[in-house]
Amino acid sequence: MKRARIVLDILMTALLPVLTAYSLAGETLHEICGTAMLLLFIAHHILNRKATGAMFKGRQSAERLFGTAVDLLLFAVMIVLPLSGIVLSKHLYTWLPLSGLSALARTMHLLASYWGFVLISVHLGLHLNRFLPKRRSPKIVLSVILSLIAAYGVYAFIKRDIGSYMFLKTQFVFFDFDAPRILFFLDYLAVLILFAWVGCGVTKLLHHIGGKHNG
Repeated sequence: MKRARIVLDILMTALLPVLTAYSLAGETLHEICGTAMLLLFIAHHILNRKATGAMFKGRQSAERLFGTAVDLLLFAVMIVLPLSGIVLSKHLYTWLPLSGLSALARTMHLLASYWGFVLISVHLGLHLNRFLPKRRSPKIVLSVILSLIAAYGVYAFIKRDIGSYMFLKTQFVFFDFDAPRILFFLDYLAVLILFAWVGCGVTKLLHHIGGKHNG
């Protein structure tokens, strides 16, 4: 069961950069990957139903409240994404009579896409610490590497104008078709690591503060 959850998380993470590369990957592939993401999301919640059921039970520490807030926001986003995507579909779901909703769906899909990317990254960061090496030296080395990538992620976040899409300052995503596509994926991978590292850092900080208060 644990291995299945890890495989699901890896597959969902791998799909993220492909889904953000909408025009570069092509509309058909985008819709296929979006459908796959929805199915993986459903499977993820089925496998984690016990944790979901216990979300509001027991003591609600600041660390736990932060994780719950991220999960609830992510759940909302992951409902909006496939619904708006189906409305905008030009290939897989054209048989559905939803064309009149396309203007609203386009705005909602843009918002949900970029907020979803950030929230999934933060969600990964909530659980990142358990995958870091236990031994001190390897953990320090990996932490330094992730910190450097996260630092580049700040530059990539600005370079790719992701903040503008998140707050609808720009409603049309720009893709440089002349630039190597690998650079696009590497930039978004760095942004993913940035927000995962932020999620991990906030969780550790809240855990530390909570430990001090309990002590």
